[in-house]
Formats: sequence, structure tokens, C-alpha cells
Amino acid sequence: DNTARIWNATDATLIKTLRHEAWVYSCAFSFDDKLIVTACDDKTVRIWDTQSGQLKRTLAGHQDSVRSSCFSADGNRVISASDDRTARIWDAQ
Repeated sequence: DNTARIWNATDATLIKTLRHEAWVYSCAFSFDDKLIVTACDDKTVRIWDTQSGQLKRTLAGHQDSVRSSCFSADGNRVISASDDRTARIWDAQ
């Protein structure tokens, strides 16, 4: 349904829905839980604010679906892997 959803793990209530233009293949929290990164079929990586659910950045450059993404340990970078056979390192700020 082209969304990533944030759920409360304690009581299973829906907190936020993050809308995309295409399928979402993966998502990950930053280590401080302030941001979420999503990997999408529309060839983009998106960074979202956890509290507000607002889109902070869209990272475009892959030539095919992005299957996976995650934050570096310090939260300053994102790595993504795509069906275009590339992995990219992005500035998360």
C-alpha cells in the first residue's frame, strides 16, 4: 500500500503512517530514534522525522529500485543498496 508505518510495540497502536509513491522495501531507525530511513521501489531513499512523520530529505540517484537502507552508527550517513547493482553512501544531514 506504499506506506511505512510506525507502531507502538507495547500496545500495537498505530503511531504514524509514512506515505510513498511506490512500494517500500525496508526501513530503519537512526540510533537515536529521531529519524527513519526508507528504501523504495521509486528509486529513492527517504529520511523522515520520527516524531512528526514529516519527510526531511529525499535522496535520488539510483537507477532502479532501492531494496535496503540504514544509518551509520553516528547517524551522519545513510547507505543504500539498489537493484541497479550499486550501493551508495549519502549525507544524512
